[in-house]
Amino acid sequence: MKYFSKVLMTISLSFFLMAVFSCSNNEENNNTTENQTTEETKKDEETTKSKYPFPNDTTAKGNGKIILSTAAGTSENGNTPVLFVSEEDILIQIGMDAENFDGSKQSFVYVDKMFSNTEQFGELTQTSVNLQESMLKPGIHTVSVIQFDNDDPNNGSVTGYTEAKYEVKEKK
Repeated sequence: MKYFSKVLMTISLSFFLMAVFSCSNNEENNNTTENQTTEETKKDEETTKSKYPFPNDTTAKGNGKIILSTAAGTSENGNTPVLFVSEEDILIQIGMDAENFDGSKQSFVYVDKMFSNTEQFGELTQTSVNLQESMLKPGIHTVSVIQFDNDDPNNGSVTGYTEAKYEVKEKK
């Protein structure tokens, strides 16, 4: 009988410990999920705010010119090259040729009026533009390159501005 009591007690203790540890793991998993959701919300808020706001009432200025390139063609002569994208695509790069920019100034690249990155363009520069998230949704999108007085996008006046368009279509 003592043996049976020891076995029963060991089994009961084992079930009790498993129940305690599984509850604490669920709490940790819930906290991890909550933290991930909070981090994702912060990232979404950051992407909706542009590091450097797009200047208001900007029209073409300066001698700078950009040409976007996709597998379907270029934006030369006002064309709108097509980019086929699937839901699984997270980041896609398209080519960009920049011509006749003031090499002593930084060039601020915007996609759909959201700041993307800063480059140094000169007489002829070849680079790429990283497209992600809303930049890959079906429709026509605009890439803008702007140069500011004193390289100051917050307070400087626009000294150079040009843009080109690309179109995103859903890959079948």
